[in-house]
Amino acid sequence: MQFVIFHGSLGSNRGNWFSDLKNKLTDMGQEVICPQFPVDSYDKIKKGSATKQNLTSWMETFERDVLPQLDISKKICFIGHSLGNLFILHVLSKHKIPLDCAIFVSPCLDKLGLVPWQYDLVNTAFYKTDFDFDELIRFVPTSYVLYSDNDPYIEPRRALHFAKVMESSPIFIKKAGHLNSEVNLNEFPLVFELCVTRLDLDLYQRYTLSRTKDSIAQNIINSTKKFLTISPEEGKDEGRFHFMNISKSGFATFVSNAEEWDPEDEYFTEGRKASRRGVSFSRVFVIKDLRHLERKVLKRQIELDMNAGIKVHLISFSDYKKIDAEEDFGLWDEDYVCTIRRNKDGRELDLLLDARTESIAKAKSWRDKILSKAMQIKSVEELEKWKKRR
Repeated sequence: MQFVIFHGSLGSNRGNWFSDLKNKLTDMGQEVICPQFPVDSYDKIKKGSATKQNLTSWMETFERDVLPQLDISKKICFIGHSLGNLFILHVLSKHKIPLDCAIFVSPCLDKLGLVPWQYDLVNTAFYKTDFDFDELIRFVPTSYVLYSDNDPYIEPRRALHFAKVMESSPIFIKKAGHLNSEVNLNEFPLVFELCVTRLDLDLYQRYTLSRTKDSIAQNIINSTKKFLTISPEEGKDEGRFHFMNISKSGFATFVSNAEEWDPEDEYFTEGRKASRRGVSFSRVFVIKDLRHLERKVLKRQIELDMNAGIKVHLISFSDYKKIDAEEDFGLWDEDYVCTIRRNKDGRELDLLLDARTESIAKAKSWRDKILSKAMQIKSVEELEKWKKRR
């Protein structure tokens, strides 16, 4: 996805939260363009004098430094701050660029009046209230307006008017000034999170970025290095996450000598919900001892799974060992593998979440070999049929 960040009046492309946002998105493999537009020195501006900062010079800079890089076959997001938002509307009006979304931070359309005359002087050429907003909304079907109640430059009513005419979703941020470095806003996690919602992330990336234990920066590293080790306690949350967010397919093994568990707990319930909403989900029970088939808890697990549409298979441990697969693993949306690692007594040590290409290929090979040797059953009564074949 392509992101373009537009700084504001008398501003810098390295100011405020722009560099931090650019770095985070770039670390995620996204293309970020953050041009520097012509600006004047605040202290050297004189009343009535010509300025470098005007609509013509900014449009020329955009057409030279940004427009040739845009690829309308990709999703594009424009992010503006202050005057940068108004300039975005001028760009869209002239060049008819279809955007995936836009994020407008502290926007307005017309003369401010409440700030030092220097700003209105350099902003004059940009002010415009009679855009063809119906056309602009077609170019920007999704947009957000972020504003604060104590912005010294942009009154809330101006930002809300901008949101109304652009049919943007307004997001209020309490006592955050002009949403810039003047209030020490050198990082802006909310803008980053809005950007992330527009990305086509795989299941693994969405999970790592959803974690609250680590910092956003660390989560980005986890999402790009493609593997992560978590504790058994964190594994419960990961299980809930993948079942609630899975969209295509799931595959999991289950060893018959597992310690006591509840077949109706949240983890298994969410898996059955995923199956009922159309996810193709298979669970293979690895039978280590034929006597395990008499376990009431195992029979209940199998019955509930089959009633939910989960494809239930059985395989003997002797056949399973020949495949040389991990004993307890799941493959989710073919995006990542979750492997439970245990000690010699069967106690969970940790879980490895692995989205590396080679690891997914290996897990898919295991899955296919397991299913070729396993027997699918469609009722609890078929357990005896399978048992007699051993």
